[in-house]
Order: sequence, then structure tokens, then C-alpha cells
Amino acid sequence: MTTIRTLIQRVDSFFSTPQAPAPLGVFRILMAAFVLIQAFTWYPDWEAFFGREGWIQWEISRALNQAWNIHISQLYDWLHPLGLSERMVVFGHFWIYVISAGCLLVGWHTRLAAIFTWLCHLVIMSSVPTFIYGVDIFLHIALFYLMWMPVAKAFSLDLYQGRVTGEATWGVTMSMRVLQLHMCLAYFSAGYEKMLAPDWWNGNVLWRSLVQPDFRQFNFLWLADYPWVVKLLSWFTMVVETGYCIGMWIPRVRIGWLAGIISLHLGIMLFLGLYYFGLIMILLSISAFGYLAYADWQQWRNAAATKVVPS
Repeated sequence: MTTIRTLIQRVDSFFSTPQAPAPLGVFRILMAAFVLIQAFTWYPDWEAFFGREGWIQWEISRALNQAWNIHISQLYDWLHPLGLSERMVVFGHFWIYVISAGCLLVGWHTRLAAIFTWLCHLVIMSSVPTFIYGVDIFLHIALFYLMWMPVAKAFSLDLYQGRVTGEATWGVTMSMRVLQLHMCLAYFSAGYEKMLAPDWWNGNVLWRSLVQPDFRQFNFLWLADYPWVVKLLSWFTMVVETGYCIGMWIPRVRIGWLAGIISLHLGIMLFLGLYYFGLIMILLSISAFGYLAYADWQQWRNAAATKVVPS
């Protein structure tokens, strides 16, 4: 019974011991900044993405949509009786998205800004389903978390103007644990699935990704003479992803593991051209465990500074 009681106390402490809200403030800023970077990159082609006669016409994209999602054509149907043209609705949606993300970035009426940003992103995902992939799904999850988590408690105008307090609370801790455990489950799932595929063990998946035209950024045909290179890189990917849920909780290896996952996604960005996917995964890992890794580094630096060298 004592063992069970001790375990319950540790679990309760893990989820409810109040901690400072700074990591949540960093999470909010990083995700809002990502939204703005992605949105302004899309801006020159915004009408081609979302216009009635864009790359995928409304009739087609709406047919591919789920009934409960909000397609941009529905916004037009609701707003057209008010005198708004199709172009006004399409670009009005863009500017609401950007302004909401800007408010989220600086933490001004943060919860309302997060709700509007999430809703606008829902319209994006519903309107261009054929262009949606992992980066958009992870961003949508992050925006959903921002609606509910107390992310205004640090580095925000809401804090500066007195609408929220910056005190440590159990809600901050619970929010961080949800984000951290989500990242652990996501990476374990990805790594374990790779381990079940023989083509990951022999490096074929990575080789095909590096040389096929859709992803090829550089000429990697020379790797055919050195198959052990792609094999080692494949093993590195599986180990880093599957072990993420363990390594990120061990202070002595957390910095190295975070560096490993960042290196993995920098490689995806540089060599496969998946810039936004690599970037958002880096930002999510920094949001979840960067503060702990920084605390580890500070502790090691202080210990080294105060270490007494025997004469």
C-alpha cells in the first residue's frame, strides 16, 4: 500500500505541482510566429489557393470536404447577402487570420485571438484538403491547445495590462504535461511504425526519398556506392524518434536528445525540402522540452563554475 500511495503522490506531483508559465509563453509566441510566416509566404498565391476558380475549384474542394467543416465557400454564402464579393471574402479571411495571429503573438486578448486563429486555420484545412499534410495537422493541434492553455500568463500584453497574472499554477503544469506527453506519443508512434518496416532497416525509404524528383534537393546518387550511410541515418532516425519519450525525461541526456531531434528535422528541411514541416516539429519540441533543456544547461554551467579543482 505504501508503494501505491507513493506512486499516486508522484503522479499527482508530476501533473499538479505549480510551475512558472514562461514555457507556455514561448509556446504561444513560436506558434503564432509560425502562422504569420506561413501565411505571408502563401499570400501571393492566396487567391489561387482559395478563390472560386483557383487551382482546385470550390465545387471540387467542397465535395472533398467533411460535412461538419467550414469551407471558404460557406463563408461567401453567409457574407454575400451583406454585399461582400468573393475576393473580399477570400482576402478578408486572410487578414482576419493574420491579425488574430498577430494578437496571439503579442498576447493581446489572447484567448479570443487563439479562437479566431484556430477557426481561420480550420477554414484553410477544410478548403484545400489536397494540400494539407503533417505540418498543418500539427499546427492545428497546437492552435487548439492555445485556445485552452493559460498561454497569456507570460510575455503578453494581457499580463502587462493586468488581465491575467503571471503566477505559477497547477494549470500551467497540466498544460505543459499535455504538450510534452503528446510529443512523446507522436514520436514514439512514428519511430515504432518505422521499426516495423524492413525498408527502414535497410535504408531504402531514406534512399528513395533523397533521390526521387518530388523531394530531391541535391544529387545523392553517389550514396548508391555507400549504402551504409543511408542505413546509419535510417537507424539514427528510428532511435531518436522511438527513444524521444525516454530521452527527453532524463536530465543527463535531454540536451543531446533535443539536439538530435533538431538535427533530424534540419535534415528534413535541407535535404527533402519540407521546410515548414521540419520547422514546426523543431518549434514544438523546443516548446515542450526546451525550457527543461535550458535549465539543465544552466545547472551544468553553474556546477562547472563552482567546481573546486584539487591542488
